[in-house]
Amino acid sequence: MYDAEKFYSQLGKSYKPGIITQVVLAAFDLKKQGKKLISLTGGLYDPDSVPYEPVKEILAEASVEDWQEILQYGNTYGSMELRQELSKFMAGHGIEADPKEIMVTCGSQQALDVISRVFIDAGDVVIVGSPTYLQALSAFRQFHPEIRTAAIDADGMDPDALEAELNKLGSEGKAAKILYMVPSFQNPTSTMLTVERRKRVLELAEEHDFLVVEDNPYGYISFDQPMPTPIAGMDESERVMYTSTFSKIVSPGLRIGWLKAREEFIIKMGEAKSNVSICNDGLSTHVATGLFKRGVVEAQIPKITEVYRRKRDLMLETMDISFPDEAEWNDPKGGLFLWVKMPDHVNTTEMLMEAVKNGVA
Repeated sequence: MYDAEKFYSQLGKSYKPGIITQVVLAAFDLKKQGKKLISLTGGLYDPDSVPYEPVKEILAEASVEDWQEILQYGNTYGSMELRQELSKFMAGHGIEADPKEIMVTCGSQQALDVISRVFIDAGDVVIVGSPTYLQALSAFRQFHPEIRTAAIDADGMDPDALEAELNKLGSEGKAAKILYMVPSFQNPTSTMLTVERRKRVLELAEEHDFLVVEDNPYGYISFDQPMPTPIAGMDESERVMYTSTFSKIVSPGLRIGWLKAREEFIIKMGEAKSNVSICNDGLSTHVATGLFKRGVVEAQIPKITEVYRRKRDLMLETMDISFPDEAEWNDPKGGLFLWVKMPDHVNTTEMLMEAVKNGVA
């Protein structure tokens, strides 16, 4: 047997399963054994809420011409019809975007990948919240940037902490190139960046000349009040690249994400995307377009929001009864996450694996 290790690239050697992956794999093993599993992993979509009936209707009504288009190569940037629907959808949520400023991606994870390919060189400074979405870090780290952090408090990323980090970089003769943020119901803390802080972030971007990547999978799922205007909706200098996805509001199995940026950036990122994915999935594209046209997407948002509100309430009630007194947690106002701090004597890695053995992932 040959030595496989010597064939890996440096990037290939870096791919090792983290604790979250281990938990998910262990959970799948339990399910294969036919054991009952309570899944609290990865922001999974509520299975009973998937809009399967409208999807079935759209496919049942597809014409011969529709199927010829579905099963043929498509546009790397996504069909113009779907981009027009996305433009209308975003306009209803505070972002004006020409369809030419939109690219359809395979979920928002692919958007993070193409952003990384086009904008990050080795040594470039990328600032993220602390903590932040793990797979965003994985996408960035492929290209060996210098990752810096800014603290997150109860109101999201602290602009004072961000400004302090920017000034520190300046004193070192460096500058930030990209700020990555999940401002609305952040992953993993579920914090909501205030409107005042959103404006301050844009001011700092102008002052220190960096780009902002706004990742918004969760903002539509708001329990108490409408989602604040995204940072991209306040941006007058085209510094913000905005990405969102079907995965949290409609269906993760329909691999539909999208990226909004200045047209020049979209053209570049389309070229980068074509090296990995020549075109989008025709079936998902056709269904997504139909769901927008029938009003299903907008109707699905309040439905799924109510489902997650009930789940949040039950989770908080159960934790209040069952968790140790020393544990601390927040009260999410939207999104899919609840952030818990366990007491120092608890090894959370061991706790996670023990939970899986007991049917909780």
